[in-house]
Amino acid sequence: MEVRAQTWLWLALAISCAARAQEAAMPEVHVGMGLPKPPYVMESGKAGLDYDIARQSLAAGGYRLVGHMLPQTRALAMLRAGQLDGLLSISEGIGGQDYFTDNYIVYQNVATTLTRRNLKIQQIEDLANYSVAAFQNASMVLGDRFGLVASGHSDYREVPAQITQNKLLFTGRVDVVIGDRMIFRYFSEKLEPQINAGQAVSFHRIFPESPRRAVFRDVRVRDAFNAGLKNLRANGTYDTLVKQYLGPQP
Repeated sequence: MEVRAQTWLWLALAISCAARAQEAAMPEVHVGMGLPKPPYVMESGKAGLDYDIARQSLAAGGYRLVGHMLPQTRALAMLRAGQLDGLLSISEGIGGQDYFTDNYIVYQNVATTLTRRNLKIQQIEDLANYSVAAFQNASMVLGDRFGLVASGHSDYREVPAQITQNKLLFTGRVDVVIGDRMIFRYFSEKLEPQINAGQAVSFHRIFPESPRRAVFRDVRVRDAFNAGLKNLRANGTYDTLVKQYLGPQP
């Protein structure tokens, strides 16, 4: 039995290595991924739910993803200048003439506050009463209502590194931070010891779920991504990745 188990182990390893070698020979697609936002894109830039879904979707369509961790505004400028082939985790709110994929991942953005402050936030417009820090390009991707509030807000900012939001909130420098709940929880565990990240927080669900797409300059890459994504959903790989990074879903 031990010999048989070892045989299966070596076979699985050989298959995995062969798949990686096949992927390495594929045409490269250079994409901007934003800065690290675990559990969606890990600090290594080589793992995460967002990254793995995109990588495997492209690989199934015959392309190899080469990710670049860049601030979203810089990545968007590079896409427009032809220096990148695409962007991950974006919405059609960025505009442009490039080719958007089907929705491939869903974020749940929330307004996060310190519970002890008992701030009243029941709708997007309530944010006008407080200082706010959001993730980069939030005013472009969170809908017209949020964009309107952000554009007329005297104390609104967007920060490239999302761990900065946690620092700003826990040190009392802003009233509200805007971003995905899972990302906020992850970075709360990564703060310096002198920052009290153990303070209770409240998540205000004033935003609908935020489905995201990838965008590519080449329609053939977009079509390959969509075909690969459909395959991942059909064969169960997509659900396996979600459970791996986010745990069992209700």
